[in-house]
Amino acid sequence: MSFQPRNMLSLLVILLIPSVLPADDINGRVPFRSRSFDGELNSRMIEQTVIDAGQFEEHSQPLQRSNYPEQNLNRVIMILAYAGPDLGRNGKSDLEIAREEFKERVEAAMKSIDELFEKEKAIAIKRGNTHGAYLIERQRKRFKEKRILPSVIRTTHFEKEIVVAVTSMQKAYHSEILEFTRNGDKSKASWLETKAYNEISPYLFDGRRVYVRDGGAVYSIQPDHSWLEVKNKGKSHVRFHEAARKSDYIELKSKTTDVRVRLYNDRVSLKHGYYPWGHFKKGRWAQ
Repeated sequence: MSFQPRNMLSLLVILLIPSVLPADDINGRVPFRSRSFDGELNSRMIEQTVIDAGQFEEHSQPLQRSNYPEQNLNRVIMILAYAGPDLGRNGKSDLEIAREEFKERVEAAMKSIDELFEKEKAIAIKRGNTHGAYLIERQRKRFKEKRILPSVIRTTHFEKEIVVAVTSMQKAYHSEILEFTRNGDKSKASWLETKAYNEISPYLFDGRRVYVRDGGAVYSIQPDHSWLEVKNKGKSHVRFHEAARKSDYIELKSKTTDVRVRLYNDRVSLKHGYYPWGHFKKGRWAQ
């Protein structure tokens, strides 16, 4: 990847260190040979080493020219410092930092919701509600296997933490993908898109639990995974079971009649018996 750093600065420092220097010269100025020594450079091996940053700052006084004895010219250290990409804290890129924060946040959120499942299940067992405990365990299994948020426990805090983590991760990946795209490396950008999806998708949970359609009817999922339609200001109730769950709709089938409904993001489709699907009402997901 070809980075374009924020502070494009190239620093070339040629530091001459003699084999023996007086103490006052070490703490003072660093002598610099004024005559050309191209011949010596061609005949000698240039030793490249890394100088500790703190030590470099301590002795990096303004370079001054001096006719220092030739025999004291022992080695030449060349340091080429190029301001690369913004690596953030501890020399890590923004994407690496975002990935670590994402992992920490989702692990904490998953732990908290698992503890909440355990707490609610213990309460149900203590009250002698074995059926309630069974439903809690059933929804926990559904949550882990199909990433469907439960309706038997409160998940507001969990959802908030996951949204923050996913949004931050998507932003970090988008910045990297955009950089590759600008540099014409579409294959690397495409690879990053796939990597981002694989890393984030396990934490994209299905939170569709309450649906409101025109006319005042409300569909809501129940602890036993059935759906209840409440209409006519609460005077009428229709029970459904979930027949299918797709990315763009959830299909419900009446438990007493041959009626099916599909709840989309913006509308409700209806099917009765052998008749084809048709538009019924406008609607939206409330949760």
